[in-house]
Order: sequence, then structure tokens, then C-alpha cells
Amino acid sequence: MANESSGDGTVTDVFAAFLGMDKAPSWGDSTDWQYWVIDTVKRHEAARGYDPHPIGMTMQFPVADQTKVNDPLLGSRAEWISPGYDDEIFAGGGHPMTPGSPPSRWYADPPVADDAKVVISDTDHYAPGQGDALWAWKSFLRGHHPILMDYGLIAGLEPAAESPAEAGVPPFSYYEPARWAMGDTRRYAERMGLIDMQPRRDLASTGYALVNPGSEYLVLQPDGDRFTVDLPAGTYQVEWFDVTTRETTSSDALNVEQEGAVEFSSPFPPGPAVIYLSRT
Repeated sequence: MANESSGDGTVTDVFAAFLGMDKAPSWGDSTDWQYWVIDTVKRHEAARGYDPHPIGMTMQFPVADQTKVNDPLLGSRAEWISPGYDDEIFAGGGHPMTPGSPPSRWYADPPVADDAKVVISDTDHYAPGQGDALWAWKSFLRGHHPILMDYGLIAGLEPAAESPAEAGVPPFSYYEPARWAMGDTRRYAERMGLIDMQPRRDLASTGYALVNPGSEYLVLQPDGDRFTVDLPAGTYQVEWFDVTTRETTSSDALNVEQEGAVEFSSPFPPGPAVIYLSRT
């Protein structure tokens, strides 16, 4: 409908000056208007017999209560949303770029997708200027669709200056791991039976897994330590992927004789790794 359209909040005069304004304006609340447009489009498509198009609603800015920034999105009739920073640190107001703010849960440990909405997870809405390979993998394995606000290309297709002091943003190379990781998650998504897989915290000790129980398992180990995956009896093909070097290797077929937790150790210590298990 509109990206970062106002949600009945205000900004400080300091932030208004950052935006090039003399003082903080009153922007009002776009929620009812966005809901009206969503409903109007849906009625129009239904009346014309069109196949409905998925409609999106993204984080509003500014809002009166940052911890409730996603409530209007979840309460809408939009099929997909792009959520914002809703962590408790901002109970008294603020925004994701407040100096000293901790990483948002959407960046550091994303919530599991709950089927309520398709989530387009945009770093600009909860971690402006940030983005690495682990963020992309964590978002994907929690059932979201990660997209990067790429400040390395913000000035155009030519890479920004390598010196942050010159460009005012992180250098082009800073975002390379995130760019590669988004492509890597995409390739796994195309290989797997993704429509039958669900994000599950409980089936892997790391808490990051996309699973079709008994059939396919894609599990992230963020820190390289040993971990376990709950598997039913059967034989599984084993593939490992190094998140940092992007190297892939296969192991011998795994024969699980009895259902339970199976321990794994990455062949790429000590960095993050992904294991892909497919039952034969």
C-alpha cells in the first residue's frame, strides 16, 4: 500500500532536521486509508473475476508506540507484511536508529512464522545499515523471506566508496556475505519440497530448522558447536554447507536405527554451517 507511511506518531525536532525539515510535522495516521485501499482492490478484483493478487502492508513510521508497530499490519487483510522494530527497549518511544539500541529480535533471533501472514523481512525496518549471512539464514529458517536494504548500492549500481567516512554508509564489500547468503537460501528453497516444510524450533537443538518431518531437514548451526536433530528411523543423504566460505560437501549416508536425537558435528569448524538431510 505504502512503505513507512505514518502511523499516528511524531518524531523529535532533531530527527526532523535529519530529514531536512525545520521542525517535526504532524503526519497523521494512514492505517484506515491503507485498510480502505486493500478492501477496495479486493472488491474490484472479485467483481471482475480476477485471480486475487497478494497485497502487502509494511511498517508504519512514525508510530505512537513502537512496541505495537506491527499490530496494524497483523490486523489488516493484507496477505503479506514487512514488520518493524517492536522490541521492548522502545516502550517509551524511539526508533531502530536510536544510538545504543540493541539488535532487534527480527535481526538477531527472528520469531517463527505462524502462518498468519507471509513475512517479507526487510532490514531497513528493524536494523538499518546492517545485514550479514547469518541474518539471511536465520530469517529463512524461521519461515520468512529476507530482503536487504543494501547501503552498499544506495547511490546507484556503481559500488559505493570503500571508505565509510567518504560515503557515510558501510562500504560495498560489507554487504557481500548477505548478498551471497540470500542467493544460497534461494537455491536451497528451489531444491527442497518447500511447500511441505515448516520452521520448527523443537526438532533441532540450535532452534533453526525448516522441516518436513521424516522427509527433509535443513538445519542451521550458527556457532559451529555440536548439535542434535530429532529424526525418525531411516536412511538419509547428508550434505553440509559452510555459511562463510560457501563450500559444500557430502557425507556418507546416515542410517538412523531408532527414532531420537542424532548428534552432528560440522566438518567446517568453527564457523556457522548448515546441514541438509533428505530421506532416501
